Amino acid sequence: MIACGIDNSKFMGTITNDYKPLPEFNLIDQNNDSFDQNSFESKSLLITFLYSSCKTECPAVLNDLFTIKDSLILKSDKLQVIIFSIDPLESAANVKDILNKYQLDIESLSYLMGTKEQLKPIWQYFYVPVGNVVTNKENSNVIIHSTPAYLISPNDSISLIYTEFDIQAIKSDLDALVD
Repeated sequence: MIACGIDNSKFMGTITNDYKPLPEFNLIDQNNDSFDQNSFESKSLLITFLYSSCKTECPAVLNDLFTIKDSLILKSDKLQVIIFSIDPLESAANVKDILNKYQLDIESLSYLMGTKEQLKPIWQYFYVPVGNVVTNKENSNVIIHSTPAYLISPNDSISLIYTEFDIQAIKSDLDALVD
């Protein structure tokens, strides 16, 4: 199938034809550095959504990212991994701890955090529903969310969607898109 002159058969992710520029944002990463929607213009982007205290899907995604860490480092001049937090109460210290635990404290990975007001437009833009469930345990909340991924090439020429974080499909498309 050809979409917008792009051969969709060479990609495992779903090509979207309605890609729009990222919404405006100004968030901090795990190192307390500030980033906005223009910070990564010259790179392909691998985007997903997690929170550091998650006990369900997020550890699996982090483990998957670890399995392709060497490839992420090799492609770091052309690829940026962006994890948008789904927890407005996330702290840089907790994020650094979890990235260190999974050996993902690499320059080409930015775990972006902010307030609910700052993050909500990002969640909406990428169609990531986020629900907070209060549990009976003291200081314990569960955030219900999905783990989609997006692979976006520079200049918005190709945007691939993965409704679930499928590391084999993402790795295959990374190899085809980011050389």
